[in-house]
Amino acid sequence: MKKKEIELYKKFSPKLAEVLKTENNEKFWDSYFSKIMTGSEIINLDESSFEEWLKQRLLPNLIFLDLEDYTECAIEALETYKDIAQTDFGRSRQRDEVQLWADKIRGYLAEKAFQKKLLMDFKIESKTPHESGNLKKYLDSDIPLIKKNEDKEFRKAKLKTSIKMTKWNGVWLDIGGAQYKHSDVFVQIKVNTGTEHLMSFLKHRDFFNELLKEKHNFNNKKDIILSKVKDFKKISLFAYIAGFRKIDNLEFKYEGKKPKTRLNIISAEGLLTKEELKRLATEHGLRDKKGEIDIKKISFAGINEFSSFPRFITNTGKLKYKKEDWQNFIAQI
Repeated sequence: MKKKEIELYKKFSPKLAEVLKTENNEKFWDSYFSKIMTGSEIINLDESSFEEWLKQRLLPNLIFLDLEDYTECAIEALETYKDIAQTDFGRSRQRDEVQLWADKIRGYLAEKAFQKKLLMDFKIESKTPHESGNLKKYLDSDIPLIKKNEDKEFRKAKLKTSIKMTKWNGVWLDIGGAQYKHSDVFVQIKVNTGTEHLMSFLKHRDFFNELLKEKHNFNNKKDIILSKVKDFKKISLFAYIAGFRKIDNLEFKYEGKKPKTRLNIISAEGLLTKEELKRLATEHGLRDKKGEIDIKKISFAGINEFSSFPRFITNTGKLKYKKEDWQNFIAQI
């Protein structure tokens, strides 16, 4: 990160931290603020550009969640976490069941935030398939049932809407496999929970107090042990609905830089395949020490590389997010 960039991040990050109700420190401007730039949400960072992004993009699409929301999502995720695959998409590494639960909670928080936006901004009630057995039934849509003002009862939504959750530092709407064929609209939502959200929640619910009671010799250590787990109320639990995208064109387009023998892709949109990467590597003369085409010399901003192919990708800067964009979306749903 260049010195000038760091100075700019430090200049503007206090206001962003205040809006997001989180602490402003090195981790914040490095892991939070810098991702706005990495995702090309702001191209040139200055006073007017930052204020425009803050007022026109972030604030209208920022949803704060609370303990009640988290509890509801935790219970629903506990009911359904067994219904999802136990491996990461495209990887053989199995995830622990507690990690599955934590990941599912974060995903459900994203959907909860979107439900709140629909209700607050457009007075649309909606239902999610968060009951065991319903996930496969509504696999192509995370908001399958809606009720507008003119509707007497809930009806099937006209658009299949897939909600893609990322952490705050996610800068890509990333749709793996053939999923891009199955849903009509993809919404990217950045959820801020940190890595300790489930531990903090269990602490708040006195789970660890009950656990430590089982061992009397831990009584004098209890406060020390629990102090290591963050208090749930200190987590700024928010979701930033970064925008949405319909997939009308699969052509892969990108913007990048080529320092020496690498290609750094800054912004891109389209269907990414191994064949496309090989074409780019060939076009830019990217080879390994043996002189063979090397796709590992192609990196993507904020993530470096994707784990499997094919996958449709769009950086956050290319998503639709304006009021008129959402109105158009609502008219079709």
